[in-house]
Amino acid sequence: MKKVRMSLKGIACALLAGMAFASCNKKDTPAPPQPKNAGIQLVHASPKTGELSIDVNGKKIQDKVQFLNQSKAYMAVDVQNDAALKFTLDGSKVVVDNKYKLADKGTYSLFLYDTLLNNKIRAVLLNDNLSDPGKGKTSLRFLHLSPNTPNVDIDVFKGSDSIRLVSNTPFIGEKPDVAVLSTFKPIASGDYRVKVKVKDGTVKTILDIPSVKLMEGKIVTLYLSGLAKGTGALGVGLQQWQHK
Repeated sequence: MKKVRMSLKGIACALLAGMAFASCNKKDTPAPPQPKNAGIQLVHASPKTGELSIDVNGKKIQDKVQFLNQSKAYMAVDVQNDAALKFTLDGSKVVVDNKYKLADKGTYSLFLYDTLLNNKIRAVLLNDNLSDPGKGKTSLRFLHLSPNTPNVDIDVFKGSDSIRLVSNTPFIGEKPDVAVLSTFKPIASGDYRVKVKVKDGTVKTILDIPSVKLMEGKIVTLYLSGLAKGTGALGVGLQQWQHK
């Protein structure tokens, strides 16, 4: 019996030693790296620029993106390294080829704007804060993306109330202030009449939109599009891009 007890004791010790060894090995094995991704939306707001193909990190992800394209969901982009975004016109003319540093789990919108110059257009990457604007509120920001339209004032009307939404705001130009342009501000949700005005000797209303609906809890960019004296879709317009 003594020999049996000794054998059982030896077996127990061996099992404990094996478990300890396995535990040590498990601790020494590094966990696989977690993927790092950001979300990005792409907005074609460059007048007189045709359909674009989009490559992200060397892979084509979208084709035939039109001027004033409809909103798409945020697409996931790997951010282990800087994100390389390339936009091609007519299959060969590269109109934008930039790299952007994106934060893990960040959300962004890349607006393509201005008219073609030497086969190039401009792009601005904005940070999208998708936090809930609060009960009865919409988060709103404005971009002036009409290159030959003067500075604008925008007044919004709700019932008998009116608000000056933006004042004397210029085209964002060659070197836009990304921090300022990225900022959303809360506004009461609801239906608004919107007037866009310029000063050309006298104050002139260039757009009078009877109803713009801002829905509760939504995150929205309003942007001025098109060209002064343009016609149809190329004329000056006010677009609503909903991020959430």
